[in-house]
Amino acid sequence: MLGIISLFILLSFSCAGLLFHEYFKGLKFLIVPLLAVIMLSMGITLSLEDFKRILRQPFIIFYGALLQFTVMPLSAYLISLMLAKDINTSIGIILVGSAPGGTASNLITFLAKGDLAYSISMTTVSTLISPLITPLWTFVLAGKYVDVPFLSMVSTVSKIILFPVISGMVIRKFIRENVLRKIEFLLPYISISAISFIIAIIFSLNRELLLKPDLKLYTGVILHLIMGYMAGFIAGKLLRLDNKKIKSLTIEVGTQNSGLAVVLAIKHFSIEASIPPALFSIFQNVAGILLAFLIRKKTQFV
Repeated sequence: MLGIISLFILLSFSCAGLLFHEYFKGLKFLIVPLLAVIMLSMGITLSLEDFKRILRQPFIIFYGALLQFTVMPLSAYLISLMLAKDINTSIGIILVGSAPGGTASNLITFLAKGDLAYSISMTTVSTLISPLITPLWTFVLAGKYVDVPFLSMVSTVSKIILFPVISGMVIRKFIRENVLRKIEFLLPYISISAISFIIAIIFSLNRELLLKPDLKLYTGVILHLIMGYMAGFIAGKLLRLDNKKIKSLTIEVGTQNSGLAVVLAIKHFSIEASIPPALFSIFQNVAGILLAFLIRKKTQFV
């Protein structure tokens, strides 16, 4: 039920952004606050115990983050070379690949009956190191196209990610257990609604371009997602992880914080550069939810 509702919310907002573009255009100022809400929601799901878990199994968690920050940015760069039609598209694709793991991976892992603690731990690690790694990869891969404001990006990512996540963890400390359970039930809906609203705004700002679909860009976005899934799955098999962890690693590597990529594109580059992250968000959520239902009951993931 959660997956169907999430898919409905995502597609409804996407269509609304195209149909009611004049309304959503004026809401551009909400993109950063909405992303902060997503990260705050993630922070509320975390506790010090999650970090203790990282210390107990540091290798497989940091291995997931390593895959996230090698496979995705490098494959993004290759895809941009092959399929991007202009500089803005290249930058957008690279920003997606350079972003940390997305909170959507936790929701999709939950739907797939994977190891949620493992998923959250990987997302947490990639998120916490992203203020340095995301601008660095963008500088290395996109620096040939434009002047990448490295320090400014570090500052932006820190404010958007670290402060909300830490704030969420602090808030969790002061919430009673019975209230916390009710809040955690609502958090996935809040997160998917927030990212869907962001997508609606981006679609409204780029309506004319989206109504003339770039098949190469669509192909690149889908290819990028598949490469992430495949890398996570193969790595899980090589490490001989259990079935639940393989599900989590597969989903985690292929799922990016596309909301962050959208914000960085608009703040530091151009509106046009935000199209690839917005499209990636659509595809990763739709494909992720469908994948979750396909592997949900599998006790042996291939």
